[in-house]
Amino acid sequence: MKVLRLSRLWYFSLLALLLSACSPITSWMPSRSHTTTTNTARAVTEKGAAITVRGTQWGVSTCYIGATEGSSGFNSADLTDLGINSYHIYGGMSRWEYQDDSSTYGLPTIGQIKANPNVINWSWWDNAMTNPPNGSDYWWSYQSPAWHGNARTIFSTLKADGIRTLLTLRNVDNTNNPSWAPNPPTTQTDWNEWWEHVFATVYWLNVRNDYNVNDFEVLNEPNQVSQGWKGTEAQYITLFQYTADAIKYVYQTYLPGRTYHIYGAAATTGNTWTKDLLQQIPNDFDMVDIHDYDSNILPPVQKAHSWINETGHTTDPVWLSEWGSYAQNNKYNTASMGVSIINNLMRGSEPGNNYVYGSDIFSLYDYGSVPFGLISSTGTRRLDYYALRMAISALQGCRPTYQSIVNIPGSTIQAITTRSTNGHLSLLITNANSKTNQRLTADLSALLRQGSGTIRQFDAQHQDQIVGNTSVQNGQMTLTVPAQSALLVDITPSF
Repeated sequence: MKVLRLSRLWYFSLLALLLSACSPITSWMPSRSHTTTTNTARAVTEKGAAITVRGTQWGVSTCYIGATEGSSGFNSADLTDLGINSYHIYGGMSRWEYQDDSSTYGLPTIGQIKANPNVINWSWWDNAMTNPPNGSDYWWSYQSPAWHGNARTIFSTLKADGIRTLLTLRNVDNTNNPSWAPNPPTTQTDWNEWWEHVFATVYWLNVRNDYNVNDFEVLNEPNQVSQGWKGTEAQYITLFQYTADAIKYVYQTYLPGRTYHIYGAAATTGNTWTKDLLQQIPNDFDMVDIHDYDSNILPPVQKAHSWINETGHTTDPVWLSEWGSYAQNNKYNTASMGVSIINNLMRGSEPGNNYVYGSDIFSLYDYGSVPFGLISSTGTRRLDYYALRMAISALQGCRPTYQSIVNIPGSTIQAITTRSTNGHLSLLITNANSKTNQRLTADLSALLRQGSGTIRQFDAQHQDQIVGNTSVQNGQMTLTVPAQSALLVDITPSF
């Protein structure tokens, strides 16, 4: 056959040509304008995608991005490295009034407290906040290991680090403790006990001390019996009114002029308790508070906005005080989950009915040895800790946003652009496809003509690490986004 008579030169030339055309490695190599790496050598690269960044401001990014606490840890170094500016804490009777602070149930009365707050047993509160049982403010979770330290340390650290505390007030917790607490309150003595607890918590934190805790969530998922509340929705609304009254009294009497916020109803996905609060007691709260663990947060967020719009309370922000995952299977150790976290934070920074003013992922630390957290009970930062860190550095802080349109229908690419206070642009891009790298061109010409950028990467091999540099020439920038990854490009305009 003629092919057998080809010279060795022709043979190897043809072989090299075929390899260069088919190789999945050479096809995704980045241009000279930047360097990056891929998380899988076998990934196929698609070309021809473009991201067009609009030149007019789209909206502002999520203002507060934080986490929900976990019982195994609390470390200022983690909080500041992660860059969170919000921290969600579960307070309540089981934590700080595990026994009635008064020798007589129902005393002091609401009237007696208003006449003289020193009728409250403040020695009990000082001791509970300073010397918790077993040396841990997390003793109530009955999980081991537990962080050793007191409430004073937690609240003083959060204040020093400039982190906004969202405190949940609970009569009982998810283990139905304390057994002495009224659940639900029905008699006047029951209401005296609950009103006193709320008053004492807020007064101790902000009047007897100055921990600057001004955000309060009324119960945790009251629509879920498993979370402790045994009353009806109507009884919850009554409890909400007593709670709001106690909080308002502290601020109006002892802290006039200081801003505070009351959150409701912290219900689970799509539950109408939030809507009912808006309709029945709209003046008792100013933060619409929801929990959602769906892979896409937008449907419940949009529903919350629709309730706000229907009831004429369009100035009330939406706060997502629990989201992420509560699975107990090392859930935060995968690149796919990390990309999902970044995608949801980008969605929450979109304007209109997608917008999330504040959010707290569940949870920062494990509960005991149960792997709930972004940080393990041994202090190890799991992979998706770095996904959250990357998103925070691009999105947090009410930054101006610019719509970043991906031109491929059905693409796994998602992007958003923000501007920081120093004038830098942050282009955040994710690729949720597990097998395909995406080579693309970002058109930034509506915002700048020339610039230089640093590329950070998150994937299974890169923990929010700098992987290279790039440049913007005539408003254009080329990038390769590896499969199952995220890139954050910090761009300094040249003019």
